[in-house]
Amino acid sequence: MKKLNIRSPRLNIPDQRGFWKQIGMIIIGTTISLIFTLVAARITDSVQRAKDRKLSAMMVMSNIEAFARLMDAFGTDLAPCDSVTTWLLNRTFEELELLPDDELNNLINQATVFPFLSYDNSAEKIFSNNIDTWKNVGNVAFISSVGQCFSSMNSIQDYWNKRVTSVNDAVLQVKDHPNDYEGSSIPIKILRSDKIRRMLGSSHYMRAWFKHGAAILRCNNRKNMEAIGIPEQDVMEFTNELAILSESASDVPDFSDFVPDPINPDSLYSFRELDTRLQQLSSGK
Repeated sequence: MKKLNIRSPRLNIPDQRGFWKQIGMIIIGTTISLIFTLVAARITDSVQRAKDRKLSAMMVMSNIEAFARLMDAFGTDLAPCDSVTTWLLNRTFEELELLPDDELNNLINQATVFPFLSYDNSAEKIFSNNIDTWKNVGNVAFISSVGQCFSSMNSIQDYWNKRVTSVNDAVLQVKDHPNDYEGSSIPIKILRSDKIRRMLGSSHYMRAWFKHGAAILRCNNRKNMEAIGIPEQDVMEFTNELAILSESASDVPDFSDFVPDPINPDSLYSFRELDTRLQQLSSGK
């Protein structure tokens, strides 16, 4: 019987080294791509956080500068009040009684009617109540310095508004209980009130108080700028831009561009005609 020579078929098995090499290249490529993606995301996040940090700092420092400007404006606006007050307190009651009640009452209103001090504290609320903002800023010295500025601003606002309320209440007290005060008319009774006269006498002091307070606030705000590393010019420009946006967003016309010459409370030239008329009335002419 003839022996059969049967050969087993060859299996075409691919080179395992090439296969694992391809797998390795895929893994390396995926890893490198993932690393680049993570690095790019971190860089983007870092840049965004830096922008957010600067914006937060700019917002609060601009808010402080805006309050200082408001104080400057109050100090300037009190000049006419200071002048009227000085004139009234340097006249005798006999002289003042010669003026018509409506004219004298108008002068008293100029000396006693003050606006309340208010400002947009939205930036303060966001900064003070948002722990994420604190974490993002990450500057303890800046956070502490800004907090002191906001504390001063709130104290200034409270002090002035309490003073305004006190003056208003004192005037209303005279009007509601005229029999408790000496004088021939309500305006004279108001001017005879010792409490009101003391308040009127502090008008010149309050002008200086506003100007001095604004200067101190700006000095502390410069410390904020140094702590966070933002130039003062950038903060001023940012504040100006916000002021322009605020004005353009308002539908109510105002006279913010009108800056009258401040009345000199020492010279009182603006009351020369009134003084002349009082002299004529006193002499019976």
